[in-house]
Amino acid sequence: MRELLMEVFGNFTRFIILLHIVSAMILVGSLFVMRIVVAPVIEGINKEEERLGKGLELMRRYGYVVIPVMLILILASVFMNVGLGFKYGNPTMYVLVHTKEAIWTFIAFNFLYMYIKYRNSRRAYRAKEWVEVQENLILIVHYLIPLNFVFGLIAAYLGIILRGY
Repeated sequence: MRELLMEVFGNFTRFIILLHIVSAMILVGSLFVMRIVVAPVIEGINKEEERLGKGLELMRRYGYVVIPVMLILILASVFMNVGLGFKYGNPTMYVLVHTKEAIWTFIAFNFLYMYIKYRNSRRAYRAKEWVEVQENLILIVHYLIPLNFVFGLIAAYLGIILRGY
C-alpha cells in the first residue's frame, strides 16, 4: 500500500499539493467568512423564528461544503505524508507532521461535534424550542467555528514550516 501511495504521489505531486493547499484555504477561509461576515448578518434579523431558521439553513449548507473539503484535505495529507517520506527523514519534521495530524483530527472531531449540535438544534427548531436552538447556534458560531479557525491557521503555519519556506 505504501508503494502505491508513493507512486501516485510521485506521478501527481503538484496536483496533490495543489489540492491540499486549496482545500486548506477553502476550509480556513470559510470559517473566517462564517464568523466575521455571515454571522452578523444572520444576527441582524429581528424575527427570532426567521433568524434561527436561516441560521440552521446556513449550517446545513455549510456542511455540504465542509465535508468534501475535509475529505480532500485528509486524502491529500495521507498522500503527502507517505509520498514525501517524512517517517524516514528528519525526526523534527516527522514530529511536525504528527502535530499537524493531531490538529486536523481535533478540527474534524470539532466539526463532528458541530454537526451533533446542529442536529439537536434542528430537532429543537421543529419542536419550537427557540432557546435550545439559539444556545446551540451560539455555541457553534461564537466558539466552535473560531476555535477551528485558529487551529486551521496554526496547521497552515506548520505546513509552511514543513515545506521549508
